[in-house]
Amino acid sequence: MRFVKLTHYELRRLRDQGYNILRSTSPLSSDNPSWYPDTVNLDDFMHWGSKEMRRLSRPFEEKHLLVIQDALENINEEDLIGEVWV
Repeated sequence: MRFVKLTHYELRRLRDQGYNILRSTSPLSSDNPSWYPDTVNLDDFMHWGSKEMRRLSRPFEEKHLLVIQDALENINEEDLIGEVWV
């Protein structure tokens, strides 16, 4: 396993392997965040009261995520930043 540049190609590969989000604990201001693929039930996950959402909202912990399908549909290739663990 290794880190590779985040691209639409890598996002499609991860989606096809069953992943639907990327998580990162890199600072939000990072020019090169490190992403880790994960699978969650998006319907449950995206509710503000969910356990996962509360965990992401802890003060001083800048965890963030990228929904793979949303990124494929709405983020241009040149605007993707970081590296993903594959």
